[in-house]
Amino acid sequence: MVLLIPVRRQLLRGFTLVELLVTIAIIGVLVGLLLPAVQAARESSRRTQCQNHLKQLALGLASYESSHEVFPAGCLGCRKIDGQPNGKQMNSWSAQLLGQLEQVALADAYEHAVPSYRSPNRELGATLLPMFLCPSTTSDVLHNPNGLWRGQAFTDYGGIYGVEGPGRDADFGHLQTLADPYLGVLLFEVPVSAVEITDGLSQTVVLAERSKRRVTSAEWTNGRNLFAHEGSTPINMESGLGHDIGSPHPGGALVAFCDGHVEFLANSTEQNALNSLLTKAGGELP
Repeated sequence: MVLLIPVRRQLLRGFTLVELLVTIAIIGVLVGLLLPAVQAARESSRRTQCQNHLKQLALGLASYESSHEVFPAGCLGCRKIDGQPNGKQMNSWSAQLLGQLEQVALADAYEHAVPSYRSPNRELGATLLPMFLCPSTTSDVLHNPNGLWRGQAFTDYGGIYGVEGPGRDADFGHLQTLADPYLGVLLFEVPVSAVEITDGLSQTVVLAERSKRRVTSAEWTNGRNLFAHEGSTPINMESGLGHDIGSPHPGGALVAFCDGHVEFLANSTEQNALNSLLTKAGGELP
């Protein structure tokens, strides 16, 4: 006699439509919660890289000063000297710094007596140098597409010329455009020595992130790659007078000091304190 033993069958059950929609909604919420954290982590990494680039440039400037006993002139061939044209070479502080940035081949080939927009400097200036670029910059344009500096590579950092705005202009005939108390370290034609920075090397900004990027005057060969920040304008605000300090990093911008250190200055930095950091001999108290 054969006994038949009943076999229980386990029914396989799939997701109902409601359960599927709930699962998708939960995943969407989790992604929404995680994405800002991932983006913040990426931006933190980019800001660190940007800080390292500015640090490299600041140390290059400090090394230049140690070797030459002066910082490089902000622009060679940008202004008239004794009322006479100087050739308009418009060669930048950054081009003068190539040797200190381990760009020996570029430094040897660069001709400072030739305008920065003419051969061989035009071709040399097409070289992309990572230490001149901020990885958080949204534009993917790396070379100027038009004008005198067409084809030359951009930089996202500018030399600090000083603090501009009402009441700060120099008298007519002055070599610089700003009166002496409002001048920074990287000037037209004139190299500045450490002794002249009476506000202190650790209290004086020499380089900063530019608010306007990938535009003419932002090429690393261009001697106009320096700017004065408008004295009533906070960081990351536009004054309308030209370039100011600003960055794509949330909350502020990175600046480099004459002694080689780099700081992140918040948008909320008190205006007088900011202005005092941008001049070399303003006589402000630290």
